[in-house]
Amino acid sequence: MTAVEVRCENCGQANSPGARFCSNCGAPLGEAPPPQEERKLVSVLFVDLVDSTARADKADPEDVRELLQAYHGEAKRCIEQYGGVVEKFIGDAVMAVFGAPVAHGDDAERAVRAGLRVLEAVAQLDLVARAAVNTGEAIVSVEARSGEALATGDVVNTAARLQTAAPGGGLIVGAETFRATRHAIRYDELPAVDAKGKAEAVDAWLALEAATAPAERPLGAARLVGRDRELEVLRSVWGRAMDERRPHLVTLVGPPGIGKSRLCREISTLADAGGGRILRGRCLPYEERSGYQAFSRIVHDLSGILESDSPAAARPKLEATVGELMPEGEMAETLRHLLLLLGLAPDDDVLTGALLLFTARRFIECAALAQPTVFVFEDIHWADESELALLGYLAQHTRDAPALLVATARPELLDIQPSWGTGLGAQTTMPLEPLAENDARALAEQLVVGVDPDRLVDVAGGNPLFLEELAASIAERGGDELPVTVREAIAARIDALPARPRHALLTAAVIGKTFWRGILETVGPVDDVDDALAVLEARDFVWRDAASQVAGDAQYTFKHMLI
Repeated sequence: MTAVEVRCENCGQANSPGARFCSNCGAPLGEAPPPQEERKLVSVLFVDLVDSTARADKADPEDVRELLQAYHGEAKRCIEQYGGVVEKFIGDAVMAVFGAPVAHGDDAERAVRAGLRVLEAVAQLDLVARAAVNTGEAIVSVEARSGEALATGDVVNTAARLQTAAPGGGLIVGAETFRATRHAIRYDELPAVDAKGKAEAVDAWLALEAATAPAERPLGAARLVGRDRELEVLRSVWGRAMDERRPHLVTLVGPPGIGKSRLCREISTLADAGGGRILRGRCLPYEERSGYQAFSRIVHDLSGILESDSPAAARPKLEATVGELMPEGEMAETLRHLLLLLGLAPDDDVLTGALLLFTARRFIECAALAQPTVFVFEDIHWADESELALLGYLAQHTRDAPALLVATARPELLDIQPSWGTGLGAQTTMPLEPLAENDARALAEQLVVGVDPDRLVDVAGGNPLFLEELAASIAERGGDELPVTVREAIAARIDALPARPRHALLTAAVIGKTFWRGILETVGPVDDVDDALAVLEARDFVWRDAASQVAGDAQYTFKHMLI
């Protein structure tokens, strides 16, 4: 047997057989740890150029290489902008995975939006591509040293087959992707695709364009249940803001689907009933991310500025709004600062942080004095630090105006801002808990007829969105299979955990809905098991039972059977 050279995992240098340290960088030459494998729900995007062989025929090789590099670069940029990972370039084809190694909660939507953006970017290069997205389970291998993920499974093969059936310049999706994204993307139904290696034709839809803003879900029509206490707090602070001109900040905190946006709709009803109005701004997880994006959207909302408006069309709208709201002595400065904030002024002008904060405060105060107003800052867990600082400043300094500030956030906000709200006198943070069993049953009875509501309640765990998605799935398909939207939301919560608590959670899930500390530590093994369990309990994944069936061992139970 001939000894083989040893290649350094750190720098790639080839070393003599038997060497223990790299001759180039000095790194130890041990064997790489085996990749970590996990079964995950992923969305796979395939993109391939059309007629690239004919284009390359008789073309200069350097020109072909330059064009391919530009295509690969644009595809990679678009995919990573939406949180995807480019797994490989195969000649003219690009394969990307969304949902691994980290799930985001809306990976199917991200994959479709990314695919459409890639097709647009490729067209700008005077090329034509076609694409497909498919969603399903895969075995994901993550390299311990590089963090790179490799997905394998039928979901990958089907995505590749669908891509070959897509029209030039078009993107098609499979059934699970369509179900998960039909609220966010407009589609045309296509004839089923005869895919090589598949026993039956594959249902397919042609993606036309985005129908909503990123990660935006339509609100259900069911009557609100189980939020009487939260509504009473909102009525109280809104009434006080109206009667005493005492602004207040309310932060609604909870996981996806728990009802934050639904409560904001109730706030809108409260405002309308009292002669007020509601203005909304939202932080986005991808696409056009910039500082102060939620506040900028509020200014757009009040001024009637549309996303499609050019700077020439937007500027007079803002001028008119400032002229109506602001005292004469403040008009010029306020307009100048807001034009800078909205990107409607020359780039060489600079707006300092202190001036922006004061301008924002005066704009909020004058808007509320013109008409009592609820200002909603949605999804601030995606906000930049500058926007969080602005919201804190507004909560602390806005005064003598009938204004209510409402922020919505996922629990991740408290990871990056553990002291959120402290030091602010007029603020309330309301964690939204899952619906109580009787309230969840009442909602289930509204959503579906002829199905035992307890079946939905047991599975949904008090999450209103999960109830709605499960009811829709039962009505459409009649089975108990979990919709992709529910599975994505749960996967995102799990992947948001730190590494050790996440490992503990996955290990505990193998033991069962009820598990014990000592067994978890033995089976894992789990480092710092007590710290890991404390994090899981604080994040509402598990709770510690008052009594244990195992003598001398602490007993825990999962709060949600889906996890």
